[in-house]
Amino acid sequence: MRIRTVLCPLDFTGLDELEISVAVEVCRTFDATLVLHHNLAAPEPAFSRVWEWTGAHQAPGEGKLDVDRRLEGLLEQVRRDVRAEATITSGPVARVVLALAEQLPVELVVLGSHGWSTADHASVTERLIDESPCPVLTFQEGVALMQAFRLHPEADGKPLPVVVPTDLTRTSTSTMAYAYALARELPIRLDLLHVLSGDPSNGAAEHAQSTLDAHVPPDMVDRVSAHVRIGPAADTIVQYVDETEPAFVVMGEHAHTWLRRVFTRDTTRAVVHDVRCPVWV
Repeated sequence: MRIRTVLCPLDFTGLDELEISVAVEVCRTFDATLVLHHNLAAPEPAFSRVWEWTGAHQAPGEGKLDVDRRLEGLLEQVRRDVRAEATITSGPVARVVLALAEQLPVELVVLGSHGWSTADHASVTERLIDESPCPVLTFQEGVALMQAFRLHPEADGKPLPVVVPTDLTRTSTSTMAYAYALARELPIRLDLLHVLSGDPSNGAAEHAQSTLDAHVPPDMVDRVSAHVRIGPAADTIVQYVDETEPAFVVMGEHAHTWLRRVFTRDTTRAVVHDVRCPVWV
């Protein structure tokens, strides 16, 4: 696995400090370049999240020159640890970030979430999770992370726990492969988690357990454990994460239209919203 460039969109709100700290940790670990990004303009508020609208309607004196100064100050700080550059754009935020992710190109976008899509606005983070050409590392605003984000163990040297929920579909199989690639680069151990919502008395749990075990590559057997739980998918995953307190979660995202989400609960979306650690989607 090679992560060479990490994109970190900033809205100059309370999320910036955490977003930058997470992005710097990734860049330091993978010797990657950090690209800080701020967008000056946004669509109408009915189609944006709050920071898109407020960012586009700044108070007098908070235009591009002010943004230049703020970004330069942030660059001075992060350049003590990693290579970094900055870019300023103008336009619909989600569209701009998606274009940047593809054109630079980047291997990871680090972006916190202020909230998910409602009747009043469409979440930029949610759209990025759906459409980004690369993985997105995200976390929910207002949720106190259970621990500082890190990719290296503490003094005890124990590998960091990482939870990998899987429904054993093609998408989640690709997610497990991505998690294995991370584990080959990082001192982490993986907890594969499959949640059954049906009756476990028909042998489904045993079958799921054997399927999970069979997915573990030979070189990963001493760093991967597999678990099967019974219950509603999102709630059970969140409960497991609360119990095990991983460094982060690795999840895949099935393609979902906004209309489908109105009538069904998307598991990845729910987990990102409720867990107290970053989710690598």
